[in-house]
Amino acid sequence: MSDVRVRQAVSLALDRREIIESTLEGVGVVNGPLAAALTDWALPIDQLGEGARNYWHDPAEAKRLLAAAGYPNGFPASVCFNSYGSTVLVDTMQLVLKHVKTVGIDARLDQKEYGAYQATCRLGKFDSLGFGPLTPFLEPDNFLFGQYYTGEPRNRSHVKDPALDDLLVRQRRAMDVKARREVINDIQRHLAKQQYYVHTPAGTYIAVWDGALKNYGPNLGYDYGSRLVAAWLDRA
Repeated sequence: MSDVRVRQAVSLALDRREIIESTLEGVGVVNGPLAAALTDWALPIDQLGEGARNYWHDPAEAKRLLAAAGYPNGFPASVCFNSYGSTVLVDTMQLVLKHVKTVGIDARLDQKEYGAYQATCRLGKFDSLGFGPLTPFLEPDNFLFGQYYTGEPRNRSHVKDPALDDLLVRQRRAMDVKARREVINDIQRHLAKQQYYVHTPAGTYIAVWDGALKNYGPNLGYDYGSRLVAAWLDRA
């Protein structure tokens, strides 16, 4: 996985449209380096420059890249995994395994109990691959710095990229929003090429509630109680 061609091959192997249709009821978006929901910051896939091609489904190109990297017949791999109690994650994992096997990567599931997963895979302690969800942050730095900066605990892919480190620090120090956005755009284009993390699609959240329920909105965070404290029913 230290070879960028192998990482690109993994991304090209994924059929993101099939994942959306099969696991997200046909309603979802393809994520680039930043979550697509961060519309003020995330670049659309077609604006990621040279790296945009890595989000296409192209098994033939994936096989070519693997062969160029010295793996014409693919290679075995394990995927560290915990379901988090989510059937969507389980279904997505099954498709990911199918997709990478199609290009020659014989990936086998290494499913762990939640505590064991948190103590190993989530800290970057796994044999070859890991798969899991990301917290739905609202600030781009939360998606970028911890995952990619050299030596950070959440840098599960063990990224050590001096040019990227410089960009990550610069976006933190930028006081002007426009200047910061330009740096973050450069980061996204760089990451799209490097594929240190290969992102699967995300579902579009759809919520429905009674019109009499006031001062309420859906919450994608971990708080399942206090959102209702300020809500009330307004019935005639």
